[in-house]
Amino acid sequence: MRRFLITASLLALFTTLSFGQTKFALTYSVGFPSGETSDYLESTSWRGVNIDYQYFIREGFALGFSAGWQVFNDDLGFVTETTGTETLSGFRYNYLNSFPILVTGSFYLNPSGDLNPYAGLGIGLVYSIFDQDTGLFRDERTGWPFSLRPEIGLDYEVGYNVGIRASFRYNYVASGDELPSLPYYAFNIGLVWSN
Repeated sequence: MRRFLITASLLALFTTLSFGQTKFALTYSVGFPSGETSDYLESTSWRGVNIDYQYFIREGFALGFSAGWQVFNDDLGFVTETTGTETLSGFRYNYLNSFPILVTGSFYLNPSGDLNPYAGLGIGLVYSIFDQDTGLFRDERTGWPFSLRPEIGLDYEVGYNVGIRASFRYNYVASGDELPSLPYYAFNIGLVWSN
């Protein structure tokens, strides 16, 4: 009896998974610093990439995960800083490497149409590497702060199960692990495909 229940449960699980629709997306990301991030970095980030996976648990609603990499850098020129009795002078460069790893939920407004707008929310952690180089000296801080990411976007199907995705995200990154809060906006465009 026990073997029958296990076999029936596995069969039901695989049957459910085989009928579920999945979506994958690979997007290029342009980032814009906001909040405390803009205190350290003013330049737009032209170096970013995201990969997203979504599994539809019912029509129009999907759960999934998202991972990405956004790189910010800024040349602040020659600076002189005095802390107590120490003075440091040199050319200052600030860098931020942000690696969000999030669990996502997305609601699609027109799941059976070619033009499919959606809204989503991601929650998870961001591995952040924040560097401040002054002359030959580097101050590097790393951590895994909490992140919350609302998103709006649009999928447009151009062929059989293949489409173009455009989205706008706000990546809220909390302070923690000796890091300030480092939020940013991102515009993403790329490919999406489904089964």
